[in-house]
Amino acid sequence: MRWRRVAHRLPLTGVAVAGAVVGHMVAYVLAVPEPTVRVALLGATGHAYWTAAIAAALVLGLASLAATLGRRFRAGLLASRPQPGEPLGRVAAQLAGFQVAIYLVQETLERLEAGIAPQALLDRRLLVTGVAVQTAIALVLAVLLTLTGRAAEAVGRAQRPPHPQLAPNGRTPIVDLVAARASRLLAAGLGSRAPPRSLATR
Repeated sequence: MRWRRVAHRLPLTGVAVAGAVVGHMVAYVLAVPEPTVRVALLGATGHAYWTAAIAAALVLGLASLAATLGRRFRAGLLASRPQPGEPLGRVAAQLAGFQVAIYLVQETLERLEAGIAPQALLDRRLLVTGVAVQTAIALVLAVLLTLTGRAAEAVGRAQRPPHPQLAPNGRTPIVDLVAARASRLLAAGLGSRAPPRSLATR
């Protein structure tokens, strides 16, 4: 059960990592709108790895989204009724918590790498801007995951093969099973008694 719960949260964590990288870029653009000043700041605060981080976040985000859609599609194949997913507010809160934590850890490690005291982060507007941006992006991603998940589940239900009508207890009525069995036996018996075609034509 614990491993199943962890596997269920892995795609959400991947989406949070991708959202944190996007929010990181947006926060710097909003907090430092002058391009030349922003480039200088990024160079001085340990962002040499940023190109690789963007590529990794893109791949991880797409893989996590595909895993989430695949899980909801399989849920639609196995269930005849819509399955209640996680509430939108809970998904948004989880994403926001992950993304804000990732952003703060990133900023701290970047400044340590550049030889800047981590306390300098608290004196900058990047802190407030970054937290606000990460929260907003988490809400957008939560809405996207919820809507696409419901759509994938609906597609899965549409692909379900037809099944016989079930009784209220979830089983096929015994009368229908007996009738179906009897009709097959009758058809087999009549087929075995039919005269050969060569004799019937004489």
